[in-house]
Amino acid sequence: MHGARLLQQTMPRPSRLPAGAVATLRTILVKLRRTTATPATRWQPLPASLTASRGFGTAVSSTFPLASTGSAVVPPSVLPRAVAAANQAPLLRSGGSDVLPLDDIAALVKRLRTDGEAPTEAVDWMEMRLDELREAHRDQEALMKRSWSDDLFEGGEADNERKIEGFELELVGMLQSSTRGLADGTILGNAIDLAGAYKKNYKLDKSEAVLLRCTRHAEARSGAWMVKYLNHISQVRMKQRRDAEAVEMMYEIESLATFTLDEAGASEFYETLYRNMSSGLRSMGREDEAAVYFTKMAEAAKMHKKELDWMDLWDLGVLMANRAFHAGRWSEFYKAREIIADALQKQQVAEPNEFILRAKVLSNLGQCYLATGEHDKADLYYSEAYELFDRAVGKSSPLFGMQAWACGNLRCAQKLYAQALPLLGEALYVEAVGDGLSVSEISKLLDQILLCFHELGGSHSAAAWGANNASAREDHTWSSTSSSGDTEPIRRSLNWLIRDPRWAQLSDTTELAVLSHKAALVHVAARWDRQDALSDAATYNGRAIDILQQHRASTDDESRRWLTQAEAVHRALLGRYSLDSVSS
Repeated sequence: MHGARLLQQTMPRPSRLPAGAVATLRTILVKLRRTTATPATRWQPLPASLTASRGFGTAVSSTFPLASTGSAVVPPSVLPRAVAAANQAPLLRSGGSDVLPLDDIAALVKRLRTDGEAPTEAVDWMEMRLDELREAHRDQEALMKRSWSDDLFEGGEADNERKIEGFELELVGMLQSSTRGLADGTILGNAIDLAGAYKKNYKLDKSEAVLLRCTRHAEARSGAWMVKYLNHISQVRMKQRRDAEAVEMMYEIESLATFTLDEAGASEFYETLYRNMSSGLRSMGREDEAAVYFTKMAEAAKMHKKELDWMDLWDLGVLMANRAFHAGRWSEFYKAREIIADALQKQQVAEPNEFILRAKVLSNLGQCYLATGEHDKADLYYSEAYELFDRAVGKSSPLFGMQAWACGNLRCAQKLYAQALPLLGEALYVEAVGDGLSVSEISKLLDQILLCFHELGGSHSAAAWGANNASAREDHTWSSTSSSGDTEPIRRSLNWLIRDPRWAQLSDTTELAVLSHKAALVHVAARWDRQDALSDAATYNGRAIDILQQHRASTDDESRRWLTQAEAVHRALLGRYSLDSVSS
């Protein structure tokens, strides 16, 4: 309307124009006038069908509740495609359904300028409008940018690192050539996409840092930009085990979605959102609420699916298994296990090259058999998941670490404690090198490692194991036929942890003191007799003593007991290996 008024005020009467120019000008003006912006606060789904980019993120373990499915810990990053802002799509279309040929219109406007066939003011307005349309087109492309986070990252650890570095260099190049930084839609879209790639590779500190820098720019643009941002940051929060925050963000996404299920593209959007909300609630142990959102997800899926696909079956099986296990309804539990097995078969047919997702389903299925004490079956599924994670993401990935821990749990259930130790060591290494040191998770692993040493009793000797397991170190499998009792993964993990600057920066809590003492006990139990190992043990124990002495005045009896034990170990075993003693 503003353009029409401007033309009425500034244009000469059409009769003054050449006949050919009149028709050309009218064609252009009709298209430009009919292309109107819609407020960013009202956004709608694109009519195009969605292809979910399901990637990394399922936690795997051997205890219930079953870990969330692939669309849960890392929800599919399809929301921007599903909910592109209404001021994006229409900007590139005329009042009908035809896409505006911007290049053709620009050529016509240029001809009008060159030939003088139209008033200067009218041509100026057309060029300004074309610039706005081009900027809107660039913003739409930036909003939809997801090629980096859509990468499967299944080439192994080294290949995944090279990809990430290449993406980083691309973004750096964009930033160096821009004066607007993240205010530039193209750079903002690529930055959020890079955060998604970081997230897939469990570089959570980097992903969070990038997203937090993007916050105010996403808020300023609102609409679909805010949904895209919330989708990614909620995934990061779930991977950080901050499930309550993640679910709150998904509630915010739900509140922003004002369109109905019958609008084009809406059912795909709601299916994805409700699936993720169900999984997030399940991670918090809120099974009944999770069931409600699963039902809503299924209702949305009916709008565009003839039947449940393999991922729907997976979600359904996991939900049923958790509820049945806690209620002791074993017939229902076995039915849930069959559903997960059916999902696995369908996944192998539908997505034969999606190895990460297959490993996640395999792990969940193995978990179900471990829960019922069917160890051979659990071994079958766990071993395949272990090998797939190892090949696809490498031994530093949290996906591999959680599966190694699950495999260690199975070996403990089988009372094969020597074989459990290297697996628990691999899980410990992932905790030590990953983003964000978790005192609670490391402490749990050390408890389990100490339990294995205790069960092995006096027959355990690190030196004796070394001779028997030289070949096992070269074999990266964890087959039950291996006589593995290798403690090197544990030693490497604790050696890395104590030298990590983040370790020194952890708050001096009682929990950290207990963890430090347990790390020293692992050194003692493993009987590592190298000077550097004994020195590390003394350092771990020394920090435990220092922290517990700070809390000596505490009325906590447990803290006093830990202090008494740590001091006793220091006097009897480790005092002469402390740094002060060695230096003197």
